[in-house]
Amino acid sequence: MYNPQSGKKMLAHKAWLEKNAIERQIKLQWYATCGCFERDLAQLMCLIKQQHQVTVLGGDGTLNLAINAMLCVKESVLVDAKKSVALLPCGTGNDFARQFGYSMEQWRAAVFADTTCRVDVGQVDRRYFINMAGVGFSAEVVSAMAGKKRFGALSYTFTGIAKLFFYKGITVSVDGVEQRVLMSLFANGRHFAAGLTPAPSAEVGDGQLQMVTIPNVAWHKRLLSFALMLFGLHTKLSWVKVQSGSSFKITSSNICVEADGDLIATTPALVKCNAASLRLKVPSLNGPV
Repeated sequence: MYNPQSGKKMLAHKAWLEKNAIERQIKLQWYATCGCFERDLAQLMCLIKQQHQVTVLGGDGTLNLAINAMLCVKESVLVDAKKSVALLPCGTGNDFARQFGYSMEQWRAAVFADTTCRVDVGQVDRRYFINMAGVGFSAEVVSAMAGKKRFGALSYTFTGIAKLFFYKGITVSVDGVEQRVLMSLFANGRHFAAGLTPAPSAEVGDGQLQMVTIPNVAWHKRLLSFALMLFGLHTKLSWVKVQSGSSFKITSSNICVEADGDLIATTPALVKCNAASLRLKVPSLNGPV
């Protein structure tokens, strides 16, 4: 499956995949996303029932769609538990892929490898996410972008800077603790916004999410927090709080929740981790480095 708007990298992956599938006598069924989540989800659920592997050509948003389709199929019908997903990163941010440190040759090798690893998947009510969910500033940035990334990966940077100094924050209650925050993130992966590292110690296979909270601090503390986030060092700041858990209950009302770069829900909501619920194709030990 692929986003037809992804550009040259996607086309290169597509040509490579078609060539290798022919050489291996593997039949491919292509699906081009249309941009409507519900329509794509319904069609992918029908297609996935007939396949044993989903190969995603795209970034976090396209991968998010694939994960939702795969896990919704598992919920609705008895399917092969060995279904797996392979990833050929070619999106705007590729934040989920970044934490593995694989070269493009390794990602390509993983498509046809027999090796998989189990990774956790986050969930906000009925919607799944693979990398990170958030309330507050991150949701405000996603809302302001409205799906438009005209400057590529720098779109997150430009929109974030424009909002950073004037965003008023939100009051949110998580697990009974109410506070005024700039942002609360629920991290499965380590990176977001095309390269920031808000959860440097997060692991996609530990069965937990990390909640990273930045309170509604003054502008100079906001700026310092995000500057250090480039290097994953912001968690050393006294006002930044990190806690791990398998679930977090947000009881505040009418707060937008974003996940993997899209607005997906409004609170109240339950954010939880589905441990080891996805098989991700990875390169074999004797593959390319």
